[in-house]
Amino acid sequence: MIPMRTDSYVERQERLRDRGKVELPLNIDTKKYLYGNISFQDMFIVSPFLILGAFISYLLYRAGTFNQQLLLVAFVPAMIVTVFQLNKHPVRKNLSLLQYKVIWKLKAKHRKKDFHYAKGALPMSRNERDTRTELGLANIANGCLESSDRRLIKVLEVSSVNLSLMNELAKENVLSAYQSFINDTGEKQIQLMQVAQPINLTNYLMWFNEQVDQNSSYAKRMLKQGYADQIERIQKSKNMVTRKRYLVISKPMTNSPKDYLKLETTANILQAKLEQMLSGYEKLDVKILENDELLKFYYACIDFENAQAQGQNIVHKTNAKLDVVVGKNTAKALVEQYKTLLNDRFE
Repeated sequence: MIPMRTDSYVERQERLRDRGKVELPLNIDTKKYLYGNISFQDMFIVSPFLILGAFISYLLYRAGTFNQQLLLVAFVPAMIVTVFQLNKHPVRKNLSLLQYKVIWKLKAKHRKKDFHYAKGALPMSRNERDTRTELGLANIANGCLESSDRRLIKVLEVSSVNLSLMNELAKENVLSAYQSFINDTGEKQIQLMQVAQPINLTNYLMWFNEQVDQNSSYAKRMLKQGYADQIERIQKSKNMVTRKRYLVISKPMTNSPKDYLKLETTANILQAKLEQMLSGYEKLDVKILENDELLKFYYACIDFENAQAQGQNIVHKTNAKLDVVVGKNTAKALVEQYKTLLNDRFE
């Protein structure tokens, strides 16, 4: 029987650390590229310096002192920024030299590095920042996100429509229906989000491993082991992602006990309008996210790789009702200390 690896994310990280390796976070590259590694974002960053160089050259020309040496000097800032922006990270190609060598280092040097977690009401003292104020999230309750600036936020997950497979008349009908929905929402501020998430094949992989363990044929187990490795590669590939669409609404928090009810009513109205916007095969499925789903959604936005690896464990950890919570290293030290006390007691 070939043993299958079912270790958790923490165990995998510890095993890599023992080998002197680290697992880099998998980030989705959402930039649009103009040519090769040159993206529209690169052009947007370099363009002001090119315009500055052209303006300085024009002033020198008007002054009558224009020559090749001064032309080179005028475009030196543009050339420096271009070199820093177009040189990419050796592993993570979506990061430029300017971003990870200059901007990130400056931010890491000047940012506050120590935060504490405190229970109780917000806001707290300005001199003593809390992790909740850094994340902008005070609480998740009653199917709502409570922000640190006292706003209630509701998130609706909406299915998508593939316009590329429609004829012109069908496209026009869909866009017209969407325009009518925007005009008739009755909400002054709504946010539409598209979040790229990796394909989660964890449950399928667990089922597949069970099938492999039950198979007595050595050849079939070896073949299925290779298939399991392919599933892992698919999950880690940044090209294999699913894009989910969300509609977000919010309202200011007051001392009224009806705040949650008003936002819930608004969400239900928007859900009904979205479901009635289209019909037939194009009909949209709309789901209002509840507490556990909101927790996974928010965690995926701030910690992409760990959220994918942890999965449902994030909800279990958050809902754990414990008087004392300790870290991994502290827990190991406590276990060793407890074993030592037991050995000393029974010697």
